[in-house]
Parts: sequence; structure tokens; C-alpha cells
Amino acid sequence: MELSKIIGVKDYLVFAGPDWPSYQDVVDQRSVSDEGIQQEVDEFVRMMTQTYQELTLPGEELAENNQQRQQQIFFDKKLIGKSHCTVPWNTMGINANGEIFICSSPSWIPKFVGNILQINDIYDALNSDLALKIRNEISNNRYFYCNNKICGFFRDIPFESYSTQPDSDQSLVALPISTADQLQVNAIPTNLIFDFDYTCNFKCPSCRTELINNNKHHVIRNINNNIVDKIKTLVIDQIENQPISIRWCGGEPFISEPYLTLLDYIATTGKTNIQHIIQTNGSYLKSKQYLLEKLLPVTQELRISFDAATESTYKQIRVNGQWDLLLDNVRWVKQFINKNNFSTRLSADFVVQLDNFKEIPLVVELCDQLGIEHINFQKMWNWGTWPQDVFDRKNVFNPQHSDFAELQDIFKQINREIIL
Repeated sequence: MELSKIIGVKDYLVFAGPDWPSYQDVVDQRSVSDEGIQQEVDEFVRMMTQTYQELTLPGEELAENNQQRQQQIFFDKKLIGKSHCTVPWNTMGINANGEIFICSSPSWIPKFVGNILQINDIYDALNSDLALKIRNEISNNRYFYCNNKICGFFRDIPFESYSTQPDSDQSLVALPISTADQLQVNAIPTNLIFDFDYTCNFKCPSCRTELINNNKHHVIRNINNNIVDKIKTLVIDQIENQPISIRWCGGEPFISEPYLTLLDYIATTGKTNIQHIIQTNGSYLKSKQYLLEKLLPVTQELRISFDAATESTYKQIRVNGQWDLLLDNVRWVKQFINKNNFSTRLSADFVVQLDNFKEIPLVVELCDQLGIEHINFQKMWNWGTWPQDVFDRKNVFNPQHSDFAELQDIFKQINREIIL
């Protein structure tokens, strides 16, 4: 690996001692005569290499981390009496470091079927051995890799319809690879998910432990730029007339420079069959009017994160957010949509947790006043930002939680069903 990809100029200038060689000498691996200085430089290079390796975990390790966080076990669900899930046939997502998944979330099927940075044909990933194995499991009603505890497909399936726990060593074995035609994908999937840049101006505790700005990161920005280039040629340029929906998530799309570059590229293609679902914290809507003028005509849904109905709760949960700014921006964008007769649906995201669940009736009233057409009440996911005991205490969506009965009553008040 070239050291210039591992060590940024700014990082070197911060750490370099007064007698260290130049940045170019270090990345060109030219040794110095002073043994003590060489040891200092070697230790710095080792530290930066370790950091790089931590930032660029291989797909197998990332997938295993997802599986462990959700405490998932792979096994034959023995599902009966229900039509097959079709998501792995019509969905493709791009995750951190270019890893490709074929479900609505890499936590629902914690397996990556390829890496967009390592291929020159997107179908090498979409029809990889692992992709075919995942589809084969579903075609045979086994759903071996699927997380039945959090995937919506299993929501209305009675427990007696599948084994909820592994019942033998045999149940832990996946089927062999099959190359049957019905398992192959021959067109760009209709549902795309771009989830590779986590740049955001918020640091919400349920999502991350610190501010993340990859726009200037000497390692991740280069990776993300390469991902964007690959998406342009391997995905966007291959889309013809089929309807495509792209969901933008991971961070704040309106400040992610790689996302903005890719959005601009899609706009220049003139392919109005490509529609967008944009998840945003809402803090940049009014200031990005020039961008919204281009995007909203081809945006199916603008999903704005609320997670609160009062300023005090918002400050606690949406760290760095400004409540008054959020409300002002939502009112503005609603008027902007109406004035221009855009068909964009305005939605609110509300991640239900211990600190906000009692405000659910209030957020329903607030969204009605703001003209928001839909509220997505969502479960918390364990992203590793809290110890397991803290996550369990905050996760009121868990039927074993002491406040779950109260949560049920609140959902009854708003005439909504709890979706586990």
C-alpha cells in the first residue's frame, strides 16, 4: 500500500518532529541517517498504518460486526405458507469502503456480496457466489442469513411458521451454491441504497459517539471519491428506462461532498426515471434552496429526523441540532413543495427510545400542524455506541422492557400499531 494513501500531509505536519525528514521523503520511504529519528518516523508510520487498517476493515469483518451487534444466529427458518421475499433480487446497497449488500440494511442480512472498488462489472457482485447463496436460501424457504428479529418481512408471520432458534447442527449449514436462472439478476436493481459516507453535523448518541466529517479525511475521502467514480460508471451509466429509487442515508446528504457530487452527476444525466428518497436532519434545507430546486422534482420522499416533539428532548437526542431552525426549515420546505407543485412526500423520522416515547402523541400533533404527511416510527438499532445494558435500558420497543406496556397504550392513543 502506498504510504501517501495512509498518511495525509496535514497529519504529518501535526506529528512531525523538528528534525524529521520531509513528508515526501517519508511517503517515498527514504531512510534517514539518524537512527533515533528513523525510529520515531517508523513508529509514526506504524501508528498511521494501524489507523488505516481500522478504517478500512474488510467486508467479512464488517459483516461479522453487524451480526454480533444484533446477536444474530444463522439458521434454517423452515418458513412455510408465505410468498418469497424479493428484496435481494431488487435491492443493492453500497456501504462503507465500497462493500455491497443486497438487502434493505446490512444488519438484516449481515453479508456483503462484493466490493464495488474491486470489480469492473456490477453483476460480478450481484451474481457472486454469496449473492446466489442468499437468494437460494430464500427460494427454498430457509432464510438462513436473514435476521428474523428485525426484518419487516417476518413481522406478520406467526412464530409457529418457522423455527425461531437453531434446532440442530444441521440447521446451521447453508445450502450449496446454485446457479439457477431464477437466482440471477440481469438489470440494475430498482432499489438502490447509498450508505457509504457518514459525514454529519450532528452527533446523536444513538448513532455515533463523535462528530464525523469525512469531507477532509485524507483516507476516507479518497475511498469515497473512488466509490463515487465506480457508482457513476458501473451503476448510474448502466441505468436505462427502468424506474430506479435511490435512498441516501448514513450521514447528512446535504453536506456530504461525495454525495453532492454524485447527486449532481445523476442530475446531469437527465434520467428522470431515477427518483430519490433523502434522509436528512433538516438543518440545511433552507440554505440549500438552489439544490432543492434541482432535486425535489425527482424526489419521492424527503425524510426529516425529528426524534422529539419538544426543544428540550430534541437537544438531548439530536445533539448539535437547533429546534427552532428545524421547525423553520420544515415550514419553508413544505411551502416550497406546495408552491412548485412538487409531488415530494414530506415525512418525519422518529426513532422511539426511552427519552422520547412519551412525546409520541405530541409529535403527531406537531407533524399535523406542519403539514407532514407521514411519520416513520422506528426501532432503535444497536450501532455499538452504547454498552449493551444501556442500549437495553433505552430500547422501549423491546417487549421485555418495563415500559413496553405504556408504549403500547401510547400507540393505541394515536391509532397506530406497534411494528416489532
